[in-house]
Amino acid sequence: MTDEYVAGSVHSPSRIFRDETKLFPEYIPRRVPHRKEHFAQLFQAMRPFVLRPGVVPVRVLMIGPPGTGKTMIANKFGEALKARRIKRSLKFEFVYTNCFIHRTTFAIYRFLARNIGLTIPDKGLSKDDVLRLILQYLEDNDKYLILVLDELDYIARFDKKENILYDLTRLGEAGYTTKYRISLIMILRDPFSIRSLDGSIRSTLAHHVIRFEPYTKREIEDIIWGRVEEGAIYESAISDEIVATIGDLVGHDKMGPGDARIALEILLIAGRRAERQGRGAISIEDVNEAFSLIMPFPVSLLDYLDLHELLFLLALVELLSAQKYVRWVSTGMVEGHYREICEEYGTKPRAHTTFWEYIQRLSIMGIISTEPSTKGRGRTTKISLQGVPLRKLRDEIIKRVEEKLLRKRK
Repeated sequence: MTDEYVAGSVHSPSRIFRDETKLFPEYIPRRVPHRKEHFAQLFQAMRPFVLRPGVVPVRVLMIGPPGTGKTMIANKFGEALKARRIKRSLKFEFVYTNCFIHRTTFAIYRFLARNIGLTIPDKGLSKDDVLRLILQYLEDNDKYLILVLDELDYIARFDKKENILYDLTRLGEAGYTTKYRISLIMILRDPFSIRSLDGSIRSTLAHHVIRFEPYTKREIEDIIWGRVEEGAIYESAISDEIVATIGDLVGHDKMGPGDARIALEILLIAGRRAERQGRGAISIEDVNEAFSLIMPFPVSLLDYLDLHELLFLLALVELLSAQKYVRWVSTGMVEGHYREICEEYGTKPRAHTTFWEYIQRLSIMGIISTEPSTKGRGRTTKISLQGVPLRKLRDEIIKRVEEKLLRKRK
């Protein structure tokens, strides 16, 4: 690719996109089709804390599959809170954190502290030390905090020893502050994750529950047209037929995942394909090609997996890529191939119990699918990566494995 081509591609106006960033997962739309009621429920639940801060803490659970609007609604509330705070000089902090990225209680506290302007060293402080600094800051400045804990499934299942929920739901009892300074918005994919928590914690979380269902074909279509209206794509570049095709592929009532992020990613990739080919409109072929390329999770998610989680995933991909294993493979087969791959890369495989933790973690995050096997004796589980282009995924995994091993050897 020449410099002239790159320069031309960057600076020449697009015939497809007005502003493609409005199709990105991070974008918070002005309108929230089919989620106004959810936003109203969140606002109503948080109203006591916003109107009379410090009197009572509020804890809200938002539960639903990936791409159903949970994160968007939480951040939309954050935007509204910021506007209200500026208008009325309210002393509120709003911090969003993802528990899959910040995997421990200490990591979450450190991220939170840095977001409200505190300087926290990487070493030398315990999680309790960092929490005290946060609470002292809020107390000294008479501020209040609404903390969003996204992907809370991970903490609920795998951080039981020093659970952040136990800390944050016991602040009043511990006598850290004179007022209730922190309220929580907790986002989960799997409602059963809550069952793994201590009963005393569960009892404090059940007051406000907002459930999100997968989007239907019609709802997916409304979301896409909403982004077109907000200036993501030229109306001349898209048609009813294109939008309906994406709705058919993704809509939950059409056996799709009901995931709006996947629908918008299909549109983004299809638009870029049309653009590369010099056309001013998206075709059905562009949509079909885009759908075949899309994984049910962003490739960047692989960046947050450790070496052996990647090696486990690589073993699964290679087995599924073999002709004999099209859809599902047993956990025993995956574990056996995982050990072979570890030997190839010169790294010691993890124990059987840790291997099972990998399966549970990646299943919770929606990266893999699992279900009980009815074949053979005894009880076993089979694993799959449905709807994922395996060759592309394998290349992405190997690239990250080699990068991690290279850093480890330096």
